[in-house]
Amino acid sequence: MKISITSRHERLTEGLKNHVEDKIQKVEKFLGKIKEAHVILNFEKKVHICEVTLAAKDLKLSAKATSRDMYQSIDAALTRLETQAHKQKDKRVGHHRHEGGREVLEDISEPDEREEIKVIKTKKFAIKPLTVEEAAQQLSLSKDEFLVFLNAENERTSVVYKRTDKHVGLIEPEY
Repeated sequence: MKISITSRHERLTEGLKNHVEDKIQKVEKFLGKIKEAHVILNFEKKVHICEVTLAAKDLKLSAKATSRDMYQSIDAALTRLETQAHKQKDKRVGHHRHEGGREVLEDISEPDEREEIKVIKTKKFAIKPLTVEEAAQQLSLSKDEFLVFLNAENERTSVVYKRTDKHVGLIEPEY
């Protein structure tokens, strides 16, 4: 692993250098082999800034932290990187978790007590009676990913959505 440390406006001490290297070693356990790490330590008036960029196999992570003490800035920046690396590791492990050729799904019947699901945004709009073709045409003209409409053919609420293959999908509720 190549670690480059740049210190701006003040001389880099051996203690800071060792502290940075030790903290990067802790992040490496989540990412696996880190190819390159670039750390910028910036001293500006009473503020100490630490910027860290890590490059692993197929991943590049970066974090920035400021405080009145450089050691605290380093710890905060590398804690943020450790969190990002942990999330990436969970994505990789969760994505490849299989059992007997079938994907293992976790029981989501009871949400975690510490995780609360929040509705971030609510959008209200009038549902217009349209045919499926008209709804697909209106969707293609908009930047939205989906369109909720009243299907004029069966008088039920339906949804058309943009698919990744550039076509349009239709969701019709079944009562």
